[in-house]
Amino acid sequence: MLEVILEMDNIVKKFENQEVIKNISLTINKGEFLTLLGPSGCGKTTTLRIIAGFETLTSGSLLLEGKHVENKQPNERNVNTVFQNYALFPHMNVYDNIAYGLKIRKVNKVEIKKRVIEMLNLVQLEGYEKRKTDQLSGGQKQRVAIGRALINNPQILLLDEPLGALDLKLRRQMQVELKKLQKKLQITFVYVTHDQEEALNMSDRIAVMNEGVIEQVGTPEDIYERPQTKFVASFIGESNLIKAQIKKIDEGKISVHFGENEMNVDYKNYENSKNKESYILIRPENIKYSKVKSQFGLKAIIKEHSYIGSIIKTTMELESGLEIIACDYDKKKDLIGIGSDVWMSFEPEDVVIVEEG
Repeated sequence: MLEVILEMDNIVKKFENQEVIKNISLTINKGEFLTLLGPSGCGKTTTLRIIAGFETLTSGSLLLEGKHVENKQPNERNVNTVFQNYALFPHMNVYDNIAYGLKIRKVNKVEIKKRVIEMLNLVQLEGYEKRKTDQLSGGQKQRVAIGRALINNPQILLLDEPLGALDLKLRRQMQVELKKLQKKLQITFVYVTHDQEEALNMSDRIAVMNEGVIEQVGTPEDIYERPQTKFVASFIGESNLIKAQIKKIDEGKISVHFGENEMNVDYKNYENSKNKESYILIRPENIKYSKVKSQFGLKAIIKEHSYIGSIIKTTMELESGLEIIACDYDKKKDLIGIGSDVWMSFEPEDVVIVEEG
């Protein structure tokens, strides 16, 4: 059974009477890797700072292991933060940076040395203890920052876009190392990023934020395969969104109408009680196109083919003017020429219903 370590209940944060966090409620489980994902300005870093104690709440409550901490200072909460710029002390070497938190707590020197050596081994920096921070690479600085944060055995480690300053290859390498480290230590990680791929690769669960609210919380598979709102569908990965009218036929089956087209789809528990605009989402990898019309198809014109490493991305334009993207992993397939008329299609089981949000 999952054990809740952190609970946010109706959290509100205002800056000069503007709500930047709007009634967020979220529970985080002990030992999980949870990511706050969203575009710049959505409130994810502010949420992280609220957990850390760097921002005070306007209203709501924050419970750490069942105890209220919303009025406690940062040093009174057993959480540590790793920032994007690492915030290392430039006048200290690696050893002293990692040992800093223990020295502040007046831990004896023998214990400090033992724990710093253990941490150096854990973050793979053995032999670097006498190096100054300006003699380290970006990835090494990030490891020092993590070691300094972990040495105090926090209940929760907060990470605010810690890989943002690294190049793509190193960032991907550090994603793997961070995930391995988190699983080994079984410490709760709360991670902030705007990078969808990073969130999908690393997280046990993802909370997608938009304009101060959480739009959806779920596993990476849930978020990608079963987005609940138009925003989540369009923000996570590439999306084809077609405005549609949805009519319930019976329990477990609905009729999807878009333009003059109609398709019956198996879809359990569909309700549009708020009467919001509905869309169908079809991911690019599920789009097919051909010069030959199948049983179901929408007329389109090929606009562009793009070579993107392992895939060919094709852009088509429907008669309505809407652009549709298809991704093909078979790079040896003969491509249909630019400007050609084709029939675009997809299978009913690949349709996801989303609402405006």
